[in-house]
Amino acid sequence: MNARSHAIFPRVNRAGWFDTLRVLTAVVAPTVAKGIIIRRPTMERLAERQGFDTTAVEQMQRLKHKYGPAPLLLPIPLRPQLLILDTADVATVLQSSPEPFAAATAEKHAALAHFEPKNVLISSDSRRAKLRPGHEHALAAADRLHPNAMHFKNIVDEEFLQVLNLPRELDWPAFSQAWFRIIRRIVLGERARNDVTLTETLNELRGRANWAFAAPVDQHKLARFHEQVGRYLGNPEKHSLVNRFPRGDELAPENQVAQWLFAFDAAGIAVMRTLALLACHVSYWGKAVEEAIGGDLDRPFTRSCLLEILRLWPTTPAILRQLTRDIQSGDKVIARGTGVIIFVPFFHRDPALLYANRMEPSIWGQNDALPAAGLVPFSAGPVICPAHNLVPTIASLAVGTFLSAAEIVLLHPSLDVANLPGTLNHYGIRLKLTARRREK
Repeated sequence: MNARSHAIFPRVNRAGWFDTLRVLTAVVAPTVAKGIIIRRPTMERLAERQGFDTTAVEQMQRLKHKYGPAPLLLPIPLRPQLLILDTADVATVLQSSPEPFAAATAEKHAALAHFEPKNVLISSDSRRAKLRPGHEHALAAADRLHPNAMHFKNIVDEEFLQVLNLPRELDWPAFSQAWFRIIRRIVLGERARNDVTLTETLNELRGRANWAFAAPVDQHKLARFHEQVGRYLGNPEKHSLVNRFPRGDELAPENQVAQWLFAFDAAGIAVMRTLALLACHVSYWGKAVEEAIGGDLDRPFTRSCLLEILRLWPTTPAILRQLTRDIQSGDKVIARGTGVIIFVPFFHRDPALLYANRMEPSIWGQNDALPAAGLVPFSAGPVICPAHNLVPTIASLAVGTFLSAAEIVLLHPSLDVANLPGTLNHYGIRLKLTARRREK
C-alpha cells in the first residue's frame, strides 16, 4: 500500500491565518508561558487571575464550531501543526503511536535535550524498543500496585508525618520540600534523601528546558547533573526504582532516571490540589478518609479523585506527536514532519460533559484513561506513560497520610465546587491542618 493511500483522517480542514494566529496567542503562548517543563510561579498566578486556561478552551470550542470536528491544519511557516478537535481522533492518534504518530517530536527534543537528551521519549523507534521495557519493569507499568508499594508507603508516612506538627498551615514550599525527599528516596534510595543539590540542579536545567529551542544546552551543568545521578546507580539500593532498571551504560540510565525525577513533580502538584478539593467536598472527604484509615495499599476512590484532579487541571496540557510519513486525507496530503497537537483541557473541560467543571470521581472506575471520551491524564495507547499505575499509587498514599492524621480546611483560594476555575495555582494553596480526633 502506498504510504499516502491510507486515510487515517477522512477529512482535514485548513485554518485561516487569523485563526492560526489566535490559536498561537490564546492557546499555545499561555500554555508555554506557564512552563511546560517546570512551572513558573508568576505565570501560574497570572493565568489563574486572568483565566487564561478557560479562554484557551473557549477558543478551541470556537474553532470546532467554525471548522467542524475534523483535524485542523495550522499553516505555521516551517512548522505546520495538526490540531485535534474530536475525541475519536484523540483515540486514533494515541493508538497509532509511535507509527505514524511519533512521540519524539522536534519540540520535545528541544526541551528534553537540556536534561535528558538520550531519554526514551525522544528516541528513535529502534532505540525506544530497547529502552521502553526497562522503564516498564522499573515502574511496574502493568501492575496496579508496584511490588515495592509497602516500602513506598513507609517512606511517604515517615516524611509527611514529620511535617505534620499540628495544628499548622501547609503551603507549597513546606509540602514540596517533604515531597522531593520522598521522591529522591523512592527513585534513588535512602542515601539521596537529603541531596537537595541534585534536585536544585535538575530544576535549573528544567528552567532552561522551558525555553527549548531558544536556549542553548548548558553542557557543563548537564554533565554535573548526570554525575550526581550516577552516584546512586553504581550501587543501587534494594527497594529503589533504579535498582529495577537494567544495567548497562548503553541504556544511558542517567537520562532515563532524570525523567522519573522530573515527572514526579507533577504528581506532587496533583496531591496538593487533591487535598484542596477534598476539603471542599464532605462526602468525597469521608470516603477518602475511610480508605486512608483502612490501610489497604490500593485505594480506588482516592485514586479516582486524583484522576479527577488531573482531568480538571492537567499537568501535561498538550500531548504532542509528529507524522513519520505523508498521509492522505481527501484531496490533501499532510506532509511528513507535521506536528500534531492534542490540547488536553479542551477535551477534559468539554461543556458537553455534565461534570466538565466539577469533581466527579465516579467516571473513572478502574480506568486510568478514557481515550474514547478524550480523557487522557497519562496519555493512552502503546506509549502511555509507564508510570500510569505507580504515580496514582504514590499520590494516593500521600493523600491518605494527611487524611488519616488531620482535619483539613482550605484557607486559600476560595473555590466554587459547582464551577471550578480553569486554573488552580498550586503555589497559592494554603491548608489548615488540625490533629484528627481518635476514637477511644
